[in-house]
Amino acid sequence: MNKILLQATGKTLKSDKKGCYVLSKVHCSPLSRAYNESTRLIATKQFEYNHSGHNGKAKTWSKIAFSAMLGGSLALYLAKNKLTVHNQTNYTESEEEKWKGVSITLYQYQTCPFCSKTRSFLQAYNVPFKSVEVHPIFKKEIKFSEYKKVPIVSIEKEGKSEQLNDSSLIISVLASYLINENISISELLNQYPESELIDEDGKVKKLILNKHWLIMEENEVTLPNYKDARSEEAQWRAWADDYLVHLISPNVYRTLSEALQAFDYHVKQGRFNGTWEGTVAKYGGAVAMWVIGKRLKKKYKISENVRIDLYKACNTWVKAIGHDRKFMGGDKPNLADICVFGVLSVMENLDSFNDVVTHSKIKKWYFATKKAIEEHKGQNLNAT
Repeated sequence: MNKILLQATGKTLKSDKKGCYVLSKVHCSPLSRAYNESTRLIATKQFEYNHSGHNGKAKTWSKIAFSAMLGGSLALYLAKNKLTVHNQTNYTESEEEKWKGVSITLYQYQTCPFCSKTRSFLQAYNVPFKSVEVHPIFKKEIKFSEYKKVPIVSIEKEGKSEQLNDSSLIISVLASYLINENISISELLNQYPESELIDEDGKVKKLILNKHWLIMEENEVTLPNYKDARSEEAQWRAWADDYLVHLISPNVYRTLSEALQAFDYHVKQGRFNGTWEGTVAKYGGAVAMWVIGKRLKKKYKISENVRIDLYKACNTWVKAIGHDRKFMGGDKPNLADICVFGVLSVMENLDSFNDVVTHSKIKKWYFATKKAIEEHKGQNLNAT
């Protein structure tokens, strides 16, 4: 039985017989207990998966269930006990005023899945920003930052600067900022505490348990509809981060020729096209990612034919939406739609994308989501 130590609270986490992580000896409020149970049921039923001996996949689904359960409970606790805010009924009416005097810079790789889902969110909610393309090898554009992964978002307002790291945290903080009045980015960041976990291999990992959740008004989070909608959204956002994204590199860089095709296209889309730096990125990056793709395939126990797992993942997503919804968010894409789209969109114009829209059921949803994002038609973030 796997055991994980949550150092931030000194609590021990262990997996039950169904592979879901549960807290031992934790005293919760009635609301938290009820919500723990609801997320646990969602984790075991909605994410039931035939692993067929694929231990890597089993661990991934357990992590998603664990993250959703703890993240949901923590989000509710923070919203109920730590933060009282005024909720905007219709954020679109004041979005121009919301971003007045705010300068947002996105440091990114154009074709990084995590950067792509961040861009997709900013575009869907018409958040003004400028982007800086980071060289994938030299990274001199983010020399100022101790954190060396992308995306990084820098926010400047009234002479003060905040740095947001991690795509899911960026999305949750900015979405929470959009729907709440009289609260700063800095105050919102405090609602996403970092914890250290020791995994089954004894390695210490830092993570933000509630990074897939929004900070909402107290009376909003107690509504049953909120719990249903936001728990579904948060769990599929976690699925995009913890499962879907790991299928991208092994598919995009499946062969050396596909890796060169991808980097040739990638470089032409960015600011390094026609420069010696672009040449280094194209050939050096292609070889590096081809090798990394092979390693990821082994690490995450992906099928020998990597396309098969990608097709299955896309069909799993479409099945989760169901026949009675256009998007997971209903008539408009929610944050889960946007994140899944962002991850998949880095394959556009490549062989892997042509294959996935031909051999899975993703095509209709994908292009509908793309259109909605380009037209800034993300789901109202207050929708329950």
